[in-house]
This record gives sequence, C-alpha cells and structure tokens, in this order.
Amino acid sequence: MIIFNYVGIIMTVIAFAVAFGVGAVFGTSAEGPLMIVAGPLLAAMDIVYRLKSHDGHIYIPHKGGSLFFLPAWAFGALWFVLGIVYTVQGGS
Repeated sequence: MIIFNYVGIIMTVIAFAVAFGVGAVFGTSAEGPLMIVAGPLLAAMDIVYRLKSHDGHIYIPHKGGSLFFLPAWAFGALWFVLGIVYTVQGGS
C-alpha cells in the first residue's frame, strides 16, 4: 500500500532543500526557522499545482501532492505552525 505520491515527495524535497539553502545563507540550521520557510513553500506549491490541474481538488489527496493520505498543503500549514512554536519556545 502506497501512502504518498511522487508529486508530494518531490514538493517536500524541494521545499526543504530551499529551506536548508535559506538557512545556510542566514547561518541557521535550527528546526523552527527551517519549518517556517519550508511549510508555506510546500503549501503554496501544492495549492498552485492543484489549482492549475484540470481535475485538481483542494481536499482530495490524490489530486495533488499527498503524504500519508493527507494533502501536502496541510502538512505545510502544520509545519509552519510548529516552526513558529519551536522558534518562540527557543527550541533547537
């Protein structure tokens, strides 16, 4: 049973690669700032993909990127919120 699709994996890899690149430019590798960058980027990529797709749907996971049967944009939103929490709490 496959619990993700390749579109979701590719979007996630791109989002975190960009986040690590931005982190390297600003000299940080902390979880919070990386998630604050990667989360909205993943959400934006997935939403744009879904809106541009002729059969795209904002909620149905297989109509865009998905991870663990959930839309990739939902993970992006979650990672953004967790990144803010980690940064405010002064986590790693």
